[in-house]
Amino acid sequence: MKSLINILTYQAIWFMGVLGGTIGAYGGILLLLIHLIFSPVRGADLRMMGFLLFTGLLVDGTLHQVGFISFTVTGFPIPFWLMVIWLGLAITPHHSLAWLKHRLLLSMVFGAMGGPVAYWAGTRLGAATFNYALLPSLLSLSLIWAILWPVVMYFSVVPRKKPLTIKPLVK
Repeated sequence: MKSLINILTYQAIWFMGVLGGTIGAYGGILLLLIHLIFSPVRGADLRMMGFLLFTGLLVDGTLHQVGFISFTVTGFPIPFWLMVIWLGLAITPHHSLAWLKHRLLLSMVFGAMGGPVAYWAGTRLGAATFNYALLPSLLSLSLIWAILWPVVMYFSVVPRKKPLTIKPLVK
């Protein structure tokens, strides 16, 4: 049941961002806060959110800057609503998609299929436009996500290092 709630929460965040732009993204932020309140792995979720926000800025920011994709609502390097979608994606690896941990090949297939479908759906709903033909765009995204999603899942299992402590110079 918790996995179902998690994936539905992500899907709600995705639809609010894609269909509602910046206004919808604020609803997504509210859902993320509710998720974090109830999450048994809040720290891991927050680390994943930081990692995927950075990743989203890098990946989608680069795709936008090189002219691969254009967004209906602008933002630099990507629109705010898209940042919130990346944050929403970050709540899935420790919950509804935890079954992909330690499954490299399955993660590659999941990424190769799921990533391009999400972009394509976003373009069909009017949030973005591919600036190249559909098939090469989807194949390019498939390659990116076949590499990216296993990295995300690897990051989800990397043990957290101990916090930095400062030792006194003299005892």
